[in-house]
Amino acid sequence: MKVLFMTNVKEEEKEITKKTIDSSALLTYYSELDDEEKNKALQTAEIIVGGRLTDEHLATVKDLKFHQILGTGLNRHKLSFYKENNIMLCNNHSHAPIIAEHGFSLLNAATKELDRNDKLLREGSWDYRKFQSVTLFDKTMLFLGYGEIAKQFKKMCEPFNMKYLAIKRSKDSTVEDVEFFTVEEKLEAIKQADFIFNSLPGTTKTENFLDQKEFAAMKSSAIIVNVGRGITINAEAMFNALKDKKIKAAAIDVWYNYPQRRGSDEQEPVPCYPSDFPFQELDNIIMSAHRAWNTDFPRRYFLDAVIPNINRFIRGEELKNMVNLDEEY
Repeated sequence: MKVLFMTNVKEEEKEITKKTIDSSALLTYYSELDDEEKNKALQTAEIIVGGRLTDEHLATVKDLKFHQILGTGLNRHKLSFYKENNIMLCNNHSHAPIIAEHGFSLLNAATKELDRNDKLLREGSWDYRKFQSVTLFDKTMLFLGYGEIAKQFKKMCEPFNMKYLAIKRSKDSTVEDVEFFTVEEKLEAIKQADFIFNSLPGTTKTENFLDQKEFAAMKSSAIIVNVGRGITINAEAMFNALKDKKIKAAAIDVWYNYPQRRGSDEQEPVPCYPSDFPFQELDNIIMSAHRAWNTDFPRRYFLDAVIPNINRFIRGEELKNMVNLDEEY
């Protein structure tokens, strides 16, 4: 079966792949091909690993049956194409621990007022009373969605004797120390929360999951962390809640406006602010440029999860992390 790697793969990773992938797999690496070879490889690939298929790519593929992406997010993938052409799509949750870790760091930065206290001392001021820290101990944590990232985040919170709430589509969970609420009950949960951790995917159903009425229900001391997708929180509602001090703070890694290209030397346009609302002018938000994934976390852990799934497909076995194309995640 022809397998095309659209992601860049290091030599040592290629060796791991050769040793662990099904022997019937014929491997091709997109980055090693010239333009004519790339076009042919796309036409004949039965499995594609990594990458985002552009409209040009989608017009070229002919034999594609399965696309295994390396990340979780699906907003840049044309899901209707997969559905119309009966192409299986799987995402990958290997990076859940590092996304959760970044989220936990954001929570600590916001609760400890690290940015503002850092600025004070850089100005020579030792006014340690001006921006008091909020402890994590004995607080109520609300999870918006309870997938792999939220579960990893909860592990990091466990030393702090927190109460855990979670909003998900159904209450069919066996987690004993988490109280679950349905979407219809979300205001009841939001009213109780000291901290809100959002890891929701961006779908038609989750867009504006937090809007004006949800912010109105929050405690004035509430702190929001978002590592899910920007569109799940209404930008105007969050901006106004922060500006008017209706909530205490937010720490955000995912946004609304993105440059066409990212990177210090490649960014277009410059500057590119992450929203039409001037969050950068507020003093009660920690802003992170969608960089939770950018760590020294070894990429081989991604391959450790992806290669077995490719083998499952080749052998006709049940796949893991199959995307529900109707639900968009």
